[in-house]
Amino acid sequence: MDAELLLRKPVEADIDSMYIMLENSLSPYLVVNNSSSENNQLIINRNIVENYVKRDVYLCLVADINSEIAGWLAGSSKTEILSEHGCSLGNFYIEEIVVDSHYRRKGIGSFLLRGIPKDQLKALVIDTPLINKQAITFYEKSRFVKVPGLSEEFYKTWTRMSKPF
Repeated sequence: MDAELLLRKPVEADIDSMYIMLENSLSPYLVVNNSSSENNQLIINRNIVENYVKRDVYLCLVADINSEIAGWLAGSSKTEILSEHGCSLGNFYIEEIVVDSHYRRKGIGSFLLRGIPKDQLKALVIDTPLINKQAITFYEKSRFVKVPGLSEEFYKTWTRMSKPF
């Protein structure tokens, strides 16, 4: 079977599929629901994915294989997002990078990372849970390095990684 891999911007009709993919790929550390959380766990809901797709402050990219979403990435180099995450101007903060389990280890994550326009960027930055060993291994293979994070408490369970250009 020949697969046609395309990088495209998502459309509104993709939001539900993207959310389901995110929900299915979350590590056990993350909580998925619409209520508030305790113990520094993240809440992910459909509205967050909708914001990635609809708000100009984010760059959102979809890896499409034969009209099926194989993975997606959302992030920003805009000041308001960078400051929210304690990043410097010139960085691109990756909010989410999600690859459907059927497409993992097939180059989709790397394909998505290559889609980020690198002009005027100094580095890519991402935070990931320490228990997500598969993600950390992927980032290390993609030449990300561990860098200091924001708060000592947060980084007891998370790591910040960066890929300089």
